[in-house]
Amino acid sequence: MCKISLADFSHRTELINLWGEAFGDDEKFISSFLDAYMIPEYNVPVVLEENGKIASVLYLIEFEFYSNTKILGYCAYLFAAATKKEYQNKGYMSKLIEYSAELCKNRGLKAVFLFPQGQNQKLFDFYSKFGFESIYGAKKIIVQTPVGFAASSFQKGAEFRLTDKDITDIDIFDWLYNSYAEFTLNQELAPLKDRLFYFKCAKSYLDVHENPEIEAHFAVFENNVEKFCYVFYKKYKNTYYIDDIIIPEYSKIKENTQKKYEETIKLLTDFIIALGDNINCEINIPPISCSDSQNISLAMILPLTDDIKNIINSIKIPVYINMFMNI
Repeated sequence: MCKISLADFSHRTELINLWGEAFGDDEKFISSFLDAYMIPEYNVPVVLEENGKIASVLYLIEFEFYSNTKILGYCAYLFAAATKKEYQNKGYMSKLIEYSAELCKNRGLKAVFLFPQGQNQKLFDFYSKFGFESIYGAKKIIVQTPVGFAASSFQKGAEFRLTDKDITDIDIFDWLYNSYAEFTLNQELAPLKDRLFYFKCAKSYLDVHENPEIEAHFAVFENNVEKFCYVFYKKYKNTYYIDDIIIPEYSKIKENTQKKYEETIKLLTDFIIALGDNINCEINIPPISCSDSQNISLAMILPLTDDIKNIINSIKIPVYINMFMNI
């Protein structure tokens, strides 16, 4: 007979092993996460088998919740949900999700949100059974090298550069995080991740991919005068996959957000296409409507209070959350 409990530090080794089995992260990263975010008997619900061993687990990381610069309260990020292989298909994760939703509601949290791993439609369908809704999204555009395009035709006089940067540089990270915070606070409904969690997730994006042919990068797109944006991108063979663009001073250009993105994206994609023959680019940008057929779902939210339900019902544009946060 299994039971649900809240893990403490005596479960640390089991938690590390299960996380590594499920997601492939190394022990150093997992340990650093537990050290920073695990609160004993508070935010790590687990299913325990009769022998006392952990069969299933998820993590609840609490963040401030905002709507148009106003704090609504706190929400929980449901993170790293996993079940040991030998205990899968027994309904353990369903029990944990139901338990966690009730736990968060009793604690006065406003909502629970999550990123289904790899935007897998089966996972979206699974979480929707518990009341999760897909309101976080992006628009994907694909830019291919035009027929007859010559790389030399790009305006090289502007001296554009996509320069890789070290995210551990404190000045660079400060700029990045502040820009992320500005963008997040001005959305209709979004959680503001703290600096440490944001850093851990962003840095994990840059870790060596299981496919050695895929290179992950963090860069700034700039010319001699202006930093247009920071970019998280992957390169695989002849295609650049732009997972996230963060434009500075979002609050100052809110009324022209879409125009600013369009201008920046045009510059960036033109630059990438001009890097060589037959270079292509896939890029995710904030969506402009809920009905656009090019929209892709990134994340889901479970509202726990009526005020959050009302905000969700009135949202006309999907909320945009940084792609690279999905780990």
